[in-house]
Amino acid sequence: MSGTVAYALLIVVAIAYLGGAVLVVAALAKVMATWSQGWRTRRAAEPVDQALQERAAAAMAAVAERANAAAPATDVVAILGAPTGAADRGVGDGGLAVTRFRAGHTATVVFAQVALTGLSCAAVQSLAAHELAHVIRRARTSAAARYAWVLGYLALVLAGAGLTVTAVVAAPQLAGPAMLATMTAAVAFLALRVAFDRREEIAADLFAVDLMRDLDAAAELMRFYEDNVVRQLPEGVLGRVWARLERRWFASHPEPRARLAAMQRHLASEATDR
Repeated sequence: MSGTVAYALLIVVAIAYLGGAVLVVAALAKVMATWSQGWRTRRAAEPVDQALQERAAAAMAAVAERANAAAPATDVVAILGAPTGAADRGVGDGGLAVTRFRAGHTATVVFAQVALTGLSCAAVQSLAAHELAHVIRRARTSAAARYAWVLGYLALVLAGAGLTVTAVVAAPQLAGPAMLATMTAAVAFLALRVAFDRREEIAADLFAVDLMRDLDAAAELMRFYEDNVVRQLPEGVLGRVWARLERRWFASHPEPRARLAAMQRHLASEATDR
């Protein structure tokens, strides 16, 4: 390989490496910004009507009884996460409900107020069943298993950084490929994590529809989620491209239509087996 070709290849590798780094940093920055905004929003949140607290608890108790499981604690907040900025959407980017796990405490399922005011009783129970699935599945895994991916990711990055530094010192011509391999592995690891999160969401959906046997309620929940939670595509071309990129690679939840289709296939498969 001539020196010119090798130099050009090194430039391409460096660009690819920096591009991957930008994507990772952008994803982490988004997570931190969302967490910060959501924390400020929760601090300023107004108290929620006691009747909604009781409705959330009753829905969770009902689905827990059907699942023959202990009902987790429930809470209701005015908004989950940061406001979406749309005047016609009374939700935050945290969604309709979330299960919070803290060391030394029982799991708490937190509902957004709009989920209890905008959904039918059956759809609220479908939402509660989805969160109950997360509680049950989390209870069956060890703390080490839950955080193994974080340790694995850190080990991967440190090993890659060490490999790159070694290449720079011992064999400079291999520094570019080493950097590319490191960044490719890091991005692939993050992609696997997102894929795992999506698998968990689908598993929770299937648990919920299997427990409730109410596809109409599940469809109502998915429509409500798509209309109120899923971020609308911006007007600009670049904005739409970036939004689609986020949905494709960084969104932990599959598209609502894909989730509903998975539930439909699950019930159809069970009916065929019988």
